Amino acid sequence: MRSPGFRPARVAVLGLGITIVIGTLLLMLPVARTGAPMWAEGTLTAPAVAAGPSLPGGAPLSVAFFTATSATSVTGLIVADTATYWSTFGQVVIALLIEIGGVGTMTFAALMAVYVAHRLRLRQRLVVAQVTGALTMEDIRGFIRRIVRTAIVVQLIFAVPLVIDFYMREGAIGKALGWGMFFSISAFNNAGFALTTNSLIPFATDPLIILPISVLIVIGGLGFPVLAEVFHVVRLRGKKHWHWSLGTRLVFVGTAGLIILGWILIALLEWNNLSASGEYSSGDKLLITLFSAISPRTAGFNSMDIASQSDVTWLLTDALMFIGAGPAGTAGGVKITTMLVLVFLVHTELRAGKAVQLFGSRVGRSTQRTAITVLMIAFTITAVSTAALMLLTPWGMEPLLLEVISAVSTVGLSTGITPHLPIAAQLIVCVLMFFGRLGPATVATVLAIRPDSKLYELPKERLIIG
Repeated sequence: MRSPGFRPARVAVLGLGITIVIGTLLLMLPVARTGAPMWAEGTLTAPAVAAGPSLPGGAPLSVAFFTATSATSVTGLIVADTATYWSTFGQVVIALLIEIGGVGTMTFAALMAVYVAHRLRLRQRLVVAQVTGALTMEDIRGFIRRIVRTAIVVQLIFAVPLVIDFYMREGAIGKALGWGMFFSISAFNNAGFALTTNSLIPFATDPLIILPISVLIVIGGLGFPVLAEVFHVVRLRGKKHWHWSLGTRLVFVGTAGLIILGWILIALLEWNNLSASGEYSSGDKLLITLFSAISPRTAGFNSMDIASQSDVTWLLTDALMFIGAGPAGTAGGVKITTMLVLVFLVHTELRAGKAVQLFGSRVGRSTQRTAITVLMIAFTITAVSTAALMLLTPWGMEPLLLEVISAVSTVGLSTGITPHLPIAAQLIVCVLMFFGRLGPATVATVLAIRPDSKLYELPKERLIIG
Protein backbone atom coordinates (compact mmCIF):
# COMPACT_ATOMS: atom_id res chain seq x y z
CA MET A 1 0.00 0.00 0.00
CA ARG A 2 1.36 3.40 -0.89
CA SER A 3 0.90 6.30 1.45
CA PRO A 4 -1.78 8.65 0.06
CA GLY A 5 0.18 11.66 1.28
CA PHE A 6 3.39 10.68 -0.44
CA ARG A 7 4.02 12.52 -3.68
CA PRO A 8 7.48 11.79 -5.17
CA ALA A 9 7.61 14.97 -7.29
CA ARG A 10 6.63 17.10 -4.29
CA VAL A 11 9.25 15.46 -2.08
CA ALA A 12 11.94 15.95 -4.72
CA VAL A 13 11.09 19.61 -5.32
CA LEU A 14 10.89 20.44 -1.61
CA GLY A 15 14.10 18.57 -0.80
CA LEU A 16 16.12 20.26 -3.52
CA GLY A 17 14.56 23.66 -2.78
CA ILE A 18 15.28 23.52 0.94
CA THR A 19 18.87 22.46 0.27
CA ILE A 20 19.35 25.43 -2.09
CA VAL A 21 17.90 27.86 0.47
CA ILE A 22 20.17 26.58 3.25
CA GLY A 23 23.17 26.63 0.91
CA THR A 24 22.38 30.21 -0.14
CA LEU A 25 22.23 31.38 3.48
CA LEU A 26 25.52 29.68 4.32
CA LEU A 27 27.27 31.15 1.27
CA MET A 28 26.03 34.64 2.21
CA LEU A 29 27.94 34.48 5.50
CA PRO A 30 31.09 36.66 5.57
CA VAL A 31 33.16 33.61 6.52
CA ALA A 32 32.21 31.95 3.21
CA ARG A 33 34.14 34.40 1.01
CA THR A 34 37.69 35.67 0.87
CA GLY A 35 36.98 39.32 0.20
CA ALA A 36 38.48 39.06 -3.29
CA PRO A 37 36.45 40.32 -6.29
CA MET A 38 34.18 37.92 -8.11
CA TRP A 39 36.84 37.44 -10.77
CA ALA A 40 40.55 38.26 -10.78
CA GLU A 41 41.54 41.34 -12.74
CA GLY A 42 41.98 40.57 -16.42
CA THR A 43 39.93 37.38 -16.23
CA LEU A 44 36.77 38.98 -17.61
CA THR A 45 36.39 41.72 -20.19
CA ALA A 46 33.49 43.24 -18.22
CA PRO A 47 32.44 43.28 -14.55
CA ALA A 48 30.48 40.28 -13.32
CA VAL A 49 26.82 40.87 -12.50
CA ALA A 50 25.64 40.76 -8.84
CA ALA A 51 22.57 42.04 -7.06
CA GLY A 52 20.53 41.68 -3.88
CA PRO A 53 21.20 42.25 -0.19
CA SER A 54 24.33 40.99 1.51
CA LEU A 55 25.85 40.84 4.97
CA PRO A 56 28.92 43.04 5.62
CA GLY A 57 31.77 41.25 3.87
CA GLY A 58 29.47 38.51 2.59
CA ALA A 59 28.42 37.48 -0.90
CA PRO A 60 25.44 39.22 -2.53
CA LEU A 61 22.19 37.24 -2.63
CA SER A 62 22.33 36.70 -6.40
CA VAL A 63 25.86 35.23 -6.28
CA ALA A 64 25.13 32.97 -3.30
CA PHE A 65 21.81 31.79 -4.76
CA PHE A 66 23.23 31.07 -8.22
CA THR A 67 26.20 29.18 -6.73
CA ALA A 68 24.02 27.18 -4.33
CA THR A 69 21.62 26.26 -7.14
CA SER A 70 24.46 25.24 -9.44
CA ALA A 71 26.15 23.14 -6.75
CA THR A 72 22.98 21.43 -5.53
CA SER A 73 21.89 20.67 -9.08
CA VAL A 74 25.46 19.42 -9.75
CA THR A 75 25.79 21.69 -12.77
CA GLY A 76 28.97 23.74 -12.39
CA LEU A 77 27.99 27.04 -14.02
CA ILE A 78 29.42 29.89 -11.95
CA VAL A 79 29.15 33.68 -11.70
CA ALA A 80 32.09 34.00 -9.28
CA ASP A 81 35.49 32.30 -9.40
CA THR A 82 35.32 29.27 -7.10
CA ALA A 83 39.09 29.30 -6.62
CA THR A 84 39.49 32.92 -5.44
CA TYR A 85 36.08 34.26 -4.38
CA TRP A 86 35.06 31.57 -1.91
CA SER A 87 36.99 30.83 1.28
CA THR A 88 37.79 27.32 2.50
CA PHE A 89 34.49 27.38 4.41
CA GLY A 90 32.63 28.42 1.26
CA GLN A 91 34.32 25.69 -0.78
CA VAL A 92 33.40 23.08 1.85
CA VAL A 93 29.76 24.25 1.68
CA ILE A 94 29.86 23.91 -2.12
CA ALA A 95 31.30 20.39 -1.83
CA LEU A 96 28.57 19.38 0.63
CA LEU A 97 25.86 20.79 -1.63
CA ILE A 98 27.34 18.81 -4.54
CA GLU A 99 27.34 15.60 -2.48
CA ILE A 100 23.74 16.13 -1.40
CA GLY A 101 22.61 16.98 -4.92
CA GLY A 102 24.42 14.03 -6.47
CA VAL A 103 24.40 11.08 -4.07
CA GLY A 104 21.19 12.34 -2.46
CA THR A 105 19.38 12.04 -5.78
CA MET A 106 20.67 8.50 -6.21
CA THR A 107 19.25 7.48 -2.85
CA PHE A 108 15.96 9.14 -3.80
CA ALA A 109 16.00 7.03 -6.98
CA ALA A 110 16.43 3.93 -4.83
CA LEU A 111 13.38 4.98 -2.82
CA MET A 112 11.44 5.44 -6.05
CA ALA A 113 12.39 1.97 -7.26
CA VAL A 114 10.77 0.37 -4.25
CA TYR A 115 7.83 2.79 -4.34
CA VAL A 116 7.12 2.06 -8.00
CA ALA A 117 7.57 -1.66 -7.34
CA HIS A 118 4.41 -1.63 -5.23
CA ARG A 119 2.45 -0.82 -8.41
CA LEU A 120 4.11 -3.43 -10.60
CA ARG A 121 3.18 -7.01 -11.33
CA LEU A 122 4.68 -9.73 -9.16
CA ARG A 123 7.33 -10.70 -11.70
CA GLN A 124 8.47 -7.08 -12.12
CA ARG A 125 8.52 -6.61 -8.35
CA LEU A 126 10.76 -9.66 -8.02
CA VAL A 127 13.15 -8.18 -10.60
CA VAL A 128 13.36 -4.94 -8.58
CA ALA A 129 13.94 -6.95 -5.42
CA GLN A 130 16.62 -9.06 -7.07
CA VAL A 131 18.53 -6.02 -8.33
CA THR A 132 18.16 -3.73 -5.31
CA GLY A 133 17.93 -6.33 -2.58
CA ALA A 134 14.82 -4.52 -1.29
CA LEU A 135 11.13 -4.94 -1.88
CA THR A 136 9.76 -3.05 1.13
CA MET A 137 10.36 0.46 2.45
CA GLU A 138 12.12 -1.14 5.43
CA ASP A 139 14.53 -3.10 3.22
CA ILE A 140 15.49 0.01 1.29
CA ARG A 141 17.37 1.46 4.26
CA GLY A 142 20.15 -1.08 3.97
CA PHE A 143 20.36 -0.61 0.23
CA ILE A 144 20.58 3.17 0.56
CA ARG A 145 23.41 2.71 3.05
CA ARG A 146 25.23 0.55 0.48
CA ILE A 147 24.73 3.19 -2.22
CA VAL A 148 26.07 5.98 0.01
CA ARG A 149 28.92 3.84 1.33
CA THR A 150 29.95 2.79 -2.17
CA ALA A 151 29.82 6.39 -3.42
CA ILE A 152 32.09 7.51 -0.58
CA VAL A 153 34.52 4.62 -1.10
CA VAL A 154 34.75 5.28 -4.87
CA GLN A 155 35.43 8.98 -4.26
CA LEU A 156 38.11 8.18 -1.66
CA ILE A 157 39.84 5.63 -3.91
CA PHE A 158 40.08 7.92 -6.93
CA ALA A 159 41.04 10.87 -4.75
CA VAL A 160 44.35 9.10 -4.00
CA PRO A 161 46.06 9.70 -7.39
CA LEU A 162 44.69 13.26 -7.37
CA VAL A 163 46.14 13.93 -3.92
CA ILE A 164 49.49 12.47 -4.96
CA ASP A 165 49.63 14.60 -8.10
CA PHE A 166 48.60 17.80 -6.30
CA TYR A 167 51.16 17.13 -3.57
CA MET A 168 53.90 16.66 -6.17
CA ARG A 169 52.86 19.98 -7.69
CA GLU A 170 52.30 22.04 -4.55
CA GLY A 171 54.38 20.32 -1.86
CA ALA A 172 51.65 21.00 0.76
CA ILE A 173 49.83 17.91 2.03
CA GLY A 174 46.89 19.87 3.45
CA LYS A 175 46.17 21.63 0.19
CA ALA A 176 46.68 18.40 -1.77
CA LEU A 177 44.16 16.53 0.41
CA GLY A 178 41.61 19.33 0.12
CA TRP A 179 41.99 19.66 -3.63
CA GLY A 180 42.00 15.90 -4.20
CA MET A 181 38.76 15.35 -2.26
CA PHE A 182 37.03 18.39 -3.79
CA PHE A 183 37.81 17.34 -7.37
CA SER A 184 36.87 13.72 -6.60
CA ILE A 185 33.49 14.79 -5.16
CA SER A 186 32.87 17.17 -8.04
CA ALA A 187 33.78 14.56 -10.66
CA PHE A 188 31.82 11.61 -9.23
CA ASN A 189 28.73 13.79 -8.87
CA ASN A 190 29.23 15.20 -12.38
CA ALA A 191 29.28 18.73 -10.93
CA GLY A 192 32.13 20.40 -12.80
CA PHE A 193 33.19 22.76 -9.99
CA ALA A 194 36.95 23.29 -9.89
CA LEU A 195 39.38 24.98 -7.52
CA THR A 196 41.22 26.53 -10.45
CA THR A 197 40.07 29.55 -12.44
CA ASN A 198 40.40 27.78 -15.80
CA SER A 199 38.84 24.44 -14.80
CA LEU A 200 41.21 21.61 -15.80
CA ILE A 201 43.07 23.50 -18.53
CA PRO A 202 46.21 23.75 -16.34
CA PHE A 203 46.19 19.93 -16.07
CA ALA A 204 45.08 19.17 -19.64
CA THR A 205 48.07 16.91 -20.39
CA ASP A 206 48.37 15.30 -16.93
CA PRO A 207 46.94 11.75 -17.04
CA LEU A 208 47.17 11.37 -13.24
CA ILE A 209 44.47 14.03 -12.97
CA ILE A 210 42.50 13.71 -16.22
CA LEU A 211 42.07 9.91 -16.20
CA PRO A 212 40.86 9.46 -12.57
CA ILE A 213 38.43 12.34 -13.05
CA SER A 214 37.24 10.78 -16.32
CA VAL A 215 36.61 7.42 -14.62
CA LEU A 216 34.73 9.14 -11.77
CA ILE A 217 32.55 10.99 -14.28
CA VAL A 218 31.65 7.75 -16.06
CA ILE A 219 30.95 5.80 -12.84
CA GLY A 220 28.76 8.55 -11.42
CA GLY A 221 26.97 8.89 -14.75
CA LEU A 222 26.05 5.20 -15.03
CA GLY A 223 23.18 5.73 -12.61
CA PHE A 224 21.63 3.93 -9.65
CA PRO A 225 19.97 1.05 -11.56
CA VAL A 226 23.22 0.10 -13.32
CA LEU A 227 25.35 0.39 -10.19
CA ALA A 228 22.78 -1.63 -8.25
CA GLU A 229 22.96 -4.42 -10.80
CA VAL A 230 26.76 -4.33 -10.87
CA PHE A 231 26.81 -4.57 -7.06
CA HIS A 232 24.48 -7.56 -7.26
CA VAL A 233 26.67 -9.36 -9.79
CA VAL A 234 29.75 -8.71 -7.64
CA ARG A 235 27.95 -10.20 -4.63
CA LEU A 236 27.10 -13.32 -6.67
CA ARG A 237 30.83 -13.85 -7.41
CA GLY A 238 30.06 -16.17 -10.32
CA LYS A 239 27.83 -18.46 -8.25
CA LYS A 240 25.19 -18.37 -10.95
CA HIS A 241 24.67 -16.88 -14.38
CA TRP A 242 23.21 -13.38 -14.35
CA HIS A 243 21.15 -12.01 -17.22
CA TRP A 244 21.85 -8.29 -17.47
CA SER A 245 18.74 -6.13 -17.64
CA LEU A 246 17.90 -4.24 -20.81
CA GLY A 247 18.44 -0.88 -19.10
CA THR A 248 21.95 -1.79 -17.96
CA ARG A 249 22.92 -3.07 -21.40
CA LEU A 250 21.61 0.11 -23.03
CA VAL A 251 23.57 2.30 -20.62
CA PHE A 252 26.80 0.36 -21.13
CA VAL A 253 26.50 0.28 -24.92
CA GLY A 254 25.32 3.89 -25.14
CA THR A 255 28.04 5.18 -22.82
CA ALA A 256 30.83 3.42 -24.70
CA GLY A 257 29.40 4.38 -28.09
CA LEU A 258 28.96 8.08 -27.30
CA ILE A 259 32.42 8.38 -25.74
CA ILE A 260 34.16 6.69 -28.67
CA LEU A 261 32.13 8.51 -31.33
CA GLY A 262 32.49 11.85 -29.54
CA TRP A 263 36.23 11.30 -29.11
CA ILE A 264 36.75 10.57 -32.80
CA LEU A 265 34.64 13.51 -34.01
CA ILE A 266 36.12 16.06 -31.58
CA ALA A 267 39.63 14.90 -32.41
CA LEU A 268 38.93 15.40 -36.12
CA LEU A 269 37.32 18.80 -35.54
CA GLU A 270 39.82 20.23 -33.04
CA TRP A 271 43.12 18.57 -34.01
CA ASN A 272 44.35 21.51 -36.07
CA ASN A 273 43.05 23.94 -33.47
CA LEU A 274 45.18 22.24 -30.81
CA SER A 275 48.12 22.01 -33.21
CA ALA A 276 48.05 25.77 -33.72
CA SER A 277 49.35 26.36 -30.21
CA GLY A 278 52.38 24.18 -30.90
CA GLU A 279 52.62 22.99 -27.27
CA TYR A 280 50.75 19.68 -27.48
CA SER A 281 52.07 16.33 -28.66
CA SER A 282 49.84 13.83 -30.42
CA GLY A 283 49.38 11.98 -27.14
CA ASP A 284 48.39 15.22 -25.41
CA LYS A 285 45.81 15.99 -28.08
CA LEU A 286 44.32 12.50 -27.81
CA LEU A 287 43.99 12.95 -24.03
CA ILE A 288 42.42 16.40 -24.39
CA THR A 289 39.91 15.31 -27.01
CA LEU A 290 39.03 12.16 -25.04
CA PHE A 291 38.20 14.28 -22.01
CA SER A 292 36.27 16.69 -24.21
CA ALA A 293 34.05 13.74 -25.22
CA ILE A 294 33.57 12.45 -21.66
CA SER A 295 32.96 15.71 -19.80
CA PRO A 296 29.80 16.86 -21.65
CA ARG A 297 28.01 13.76 -20.29
CA THR A 298 27.52 15.64 -17.94
CA ALA A 299 30.40 16.83 -15.76
CA GLY A 300 31.19 20.34 -16.97
CA PHE A 301 34.96 20.27 -16.58
CA ASN A 302 36.96 21.40 -19.57
CA SER A 303 40.61 20.82 -20.42
CA MET A 304 40.53 23.12 -23.45
CA ASP A 305 39.00 26.55 -23.93
CA ILE A 306 35.36 26.09 -24.99
CA ALA A 307 35.24 29.58 -26.52
CA SER A 308 38.08 28.67 -28.92
CA GLN A 309 36.31 25.60 -30.31
CA SER A 310 34.60 25.59 -33.69
CA ASP A 311 30.85 26.04 -34.09
CA VAL A 312 30.57 22.43 -35.25
CA THR A 313 32.25 21.24 -32.04
CA TRP A 314 29.79 23.37 -30.07
CA LEU A 315 26.93 21.66 -31.88
CA LEU A 316 28.39 18.23 -31.16
CA THR A 317 28.88 19.21 -27.51
CA ASP A 318 25.25 20.39 -27.41
CA ALA A 319 24.15 16.95 -28.61
CA LEU A 320 26.29 15.10 -26.04
CA MET A 321 25.04 17.35 -23.23
CA PHE A 322 21.42 17.03 -24.30
CA ILE A 323 21.61 13.21 -24.27
CA GLY A 324 23.52 13.01 -20.98
CA ALA A 325 24.30 9.73 -19.26
CA GLY A 326 22.43 6.97 -17.42
CA PRO A 327 19.11 7.47 -15.62
CA ALA A 328 18.76 7.95 -11.86
CA GLY A 329 22.39 8.89 -11.33
CA THR A 330 24.46 12.01 -10.80
CA ALA A 331 24.33 13.08 -14.44
CA GLY A 332 21.68 15.08 -16.30
CA GLY A 333 20.31 15.17 -19.84
CA VAL A 334 17.36 13.26 -21.27
CA LYS A 335 19.40 10.09 -20.66
CA ILE A 336 20.95 7.45 -22.89
CA THR A 337 18.05 5.03 -22.46
CA THR A 338 15.56 7.66 -23.65
CA MET A 339 17.50 8.40 -26.82
CA LEU A 340 18.20 4.75 -27.68
CA VAL A 341 14.55 3.82 -27.25
CA LEU A 342 13.60 6.68 -29.59
CA VAL A 343 16.28 5.75 -32.13
CA PHE A 344 15.07 2.16 -32.27
CA LEU A 345 11.45 3.33 -32.33
CA VAL A 346 12.23 5.28 -35.51
CA HIS A 347 14.12 2.28 -36.88
CA THR A 348 11.12 0.05 -36.18
CA GLU A 349 8.70 2.47 -37.87
CA LEU A 350 10.92 2.78 -40.95
CA ARG A 351 11.02 -1.00 -41.27
CA ALA A 352 7.27 -1.29 -40.61
CA GLY A 353 7.92 -3.38 -37.54
CA LYS A 354 5.27 -4.22 -34.98
CA ALA A 355 7.31 -3.77 -31.78
CA VAL A 356 10.50 -2.07 -30.63
CA GLN A 357 12.96 -4.84 -29.82
CA LEU A 358 16.36 -4.34 -28.21
CA PHE A 359 18.88 -7.04 -27.28
CA GLY A 360 16.23 -9.74 -27.36
CA SER A 361 13.70 -7.77 -25.29
CA ARG A 362 10.58 -5.86 -26.27
CA VAL A 363 10.13 -2.25 -25.14
CA GLY A 364 6.64 -1.54 -23.84
CA ARG A 365 4.44 1.12 -25.44
CA SER A 366 4.20 3.05 -22.16
CA THR A 367 8.01 3.29 -22.09
CA GLN A 368 7.99 4.58 -25.66
CA ARG A 369 5.39 7.24 -24.78
CA THR A 370 7.39 8.27 -21.72
CA ALA A 371 10.55 8.63 -23.81
CA ILE A 372 8.75 10.82 -26.36
CA THR A 373 7.26 12.94 -23.56
CA VAL A 374 10.62 13.47 -21.84
CA LEU A 375 12.24 14.44 -25.15
CA MET A 376 9.49 16.90 -26.06
CA ILE A 377 9.51 18.53 -22.62
CA ALA A 378 13.30 18.96 -22.69
CA PHE A 379 13.27 20.21 -26.30
CA THR A 380 10.49 22.72 -25.62
CA ILE A 381 12.14 24.11 -22.50
CA THR A 382 15.47 24.38 -24.34
CA ALA A 383 13.96 26.24 -27.30
CA VAL A 384 11.86 28.65 -25.19
CA SER A 385 14.73 29.39 -22.78
CA THR A 386 17.20 30.02 -25.61
CA ALA A 387 14.75 32.48 -27.18
CA ALA A 388 14.29 34.22 -23.82
CA LEU A 389 18.04 34.62 -23.32
CA MET A 390 18.41 35.95 -26.86
CA LEU A 391 15.92 38.70 -25.96
CA LEU A 392 17.70 39.52 -22.69
CA THR A 393 21.34 39.42 -23.83
CA PRO A 394 23.45 40.64 -26.77
CA TRP A 395 24.80 37.21 -27.74
CA GLY A 396 23.77 35.06 -30.66
CA MET A 397 22.09 31.68 -30.67
CA GLU A 398 25.22 29.46 -30.66
CA PRO A 399 26.71 30.45 -27.27
CA LEU A 400 23.28 30.87 -25.69
CA LEU A 401 22.06 27.48 -26.90
CA LEU A 402 25.16 25.89 -25.39
CA GLU A 403 24.52 27.80 -22.14
CA VAL A 404 20.88 26.67 -21.97
CA ILE A 405 21.58 23.01 -22.76
CA SER A 406 24.47 23.09 -20.29
CA ALA A 407 22.08 24.35 -17.59
CA VAL A 408 19.06 22.13 -18.30
CA SER A 409 21.33 19.07 -18.68
CA THR A 410 23.24 20.04 -15.49
CA VAL A 411 26.59 20.05 -17.31
CA GLY A 412 28.31 23.35 -16.52
CA LEU A 413 30.22 23.96 -19.76
CA SER A 414 30.12 27.54 -21.00
CA THR A 415 31.73 29.79 -23.56
CA GLY A 416 32.40 32.24 -20.71
CA ILE A 417 29.22 34.30 -20.82
CA THR A 418 27.67 33.10 -17.54
CA PRO A 419 29.14 35.86 -15.29
CA HIS A 420 27.99 38.53 -17.79
CA LEU A 421 24.35 37.45 -17.82
CA PRO A 422 21.90 40.03 -16.43
CA ILE A 423 20.07 39.05 -13.24
CA ALA A 424 16.88 38.11 -15.13
CA ALA A 425 18.88 35.76 -17.35
CA GLN A 426 20.67 34.30 -14.32
CA LEU A 427 17.29 33.50 -12.77
CA ILE A 428 16.25 31.69 -15.95
CA VAL A 429 19.46 29.67 -15.82
CA CYS A 430 18.79 28.83 -12.15
CA VAL A 431 15.31 27.56 -13.03
CA LEU A 432 16.82 25.47 -15.83
CA MET A 433 19.40 23.95 -13.48
CA PHE A 434 16.70 23.20 -10.91
CA PHE A 435 14.45 21.57 -13.50
CA GLY A 436 17.40 19.74 -15.02
CA ARG A 437 18.17 18.05 -11.72
CA LEU A 438 14.54 17.00 -11.29
CA GLY A 439 12.84 17.33 -14.66
CA PRO A 440 12.93 14.41 -17.07
CA ALA A 441 13.54 11.81 -14.36
CA THR A 442 10.77 13.19 -12.16
CA VAL A 443 8.35 13.48 -15.08
CA ALA A 444 9.07 9.88 -16.07
CA THR A 445 8.52 8.73 -12.49
CA VAL A 446 5.22 10.57 -12.20
CA LEU A 447 4.05 9.07 -15.48
CA ALA A 448 5.05 5.61 -14.32
CA ILE A 449 3.22 5.70 -10.98
CA ARG A 450 0.13 7.71 -11.94
CA PRO A 451 -1.53 5.78 -14.76
CA ASP A 452 -4.64 7.02 -16.52
CA SER A 453 -7.66 6.09 -14.38
CA LYS A 454 -10.13 5.99 -17.31
CA LEU A 455 -11.87 2.65 -17.68
CA TYR A 456 -12.77 3.18 -21.32
CA GLU A 457 -11.17 4.10 -24.65
CA LEU A 458 -12.49 6.44 -27.32
CA PRO A 459 -12.89 5.30 -30.94
CA LYS A 460 -9.62 5.13 -32.85
CA GLU A 461 -8.99 7.22 -35.98
CA ARG A 462 -5.99 7.31 -38.27
CA LEU A 463 -4.23 10.58 -39.07
CA ILE A 464 -1.91 11.43 -41.93
CA ILE A 465 1.50 12.09 -40.34
CA GLY A 466 4.39 13.68 -42.18
